[in-house]
Amino acid sequence: MIKFFRHIRQNMIKENKFSKYFLYAIGEIILVVIGILIALQINNWNENSKQRHIEQGYLIALKEEFKHNLLELESVMNINKYNADNALKLSNLMGPDSPEITEKEFATLAMNMTNLEVQYRPNKAVLDEIISSGKLAIFRNNKLKFALSSSNGILHKVKFQEEEHSVVRMQVIAIMNAKGNAKKMILDAGGDTFGVRESKFKLGNLQLLQSQKFENALIDFILTARYLNENYYSDLKKEIKLILELIDIELAE
Repeated sequence: MIKFFRHIRQNMIKENKFSKYFLYAIGEIILVVIGILIALQINNWNENSKQRHIEQGYLIALKEEFKHNLLELESVMNINKYNADNALKLSNLMGPDSPEITEKEFATLAMNMTNLEVQYRPNKAVLDEIISSGKLAIFRNNKLKFALSSSNGILHKVKFQEEEHSVVRMQVIAIMNAKGNAKKMILDAGGDTFGVRESKFKLGNLQLLQSQKFENALIDFILTARYLNENYYSDLKKEIKLILELIDIELAE
């Protein structure tokens, strides 16, 4: 093709057809420019297609990660509610009068409210890899980019409140250990004793229900647990659901 155009130019020069040659040269330049533009457009399309393919892969992985995290969060919220509900039942039985429940009933409520730690542990491998590698820029949806980039900030707030609640939980346990009979509580609750034998001390645990200090600690435990669920975990749950909705929108396109 190049030889063909060169042959035409040479003929025009030999025939002194400079005006035609000039127009021909302009046309040839235009064709070259058009060819370059087409090549660039194809290259851009290929690059965009490649980026889109990478984006789709990350979207699928993120969807699985956030679906898992949503289930994990709901599980932690249920545990937190279960703990607080048992603490509330115990708190409602407290007072200066003789307790109206048995040692076994007390032990069951006390162990139910403190046995399970409340801590949300999300999977963040995919999200962390995207952010650390600078791949967040490939996502076209700005709302999704903002939600993903700000998710760590929300997690930090949640962790702070979890730590506040954990401190109160340990205070409740400390009071029961200091003023009660831990061996008796474990055996009365009927849990896995790990070989723990019956206590030789006659002290029981019902007297804790007449302790103002224990009641105050229980109230703190209940309030921090409720506050964690209703103001922190709930907001986090909304954010996770929003991210999943935005991911679904992008995957549907």
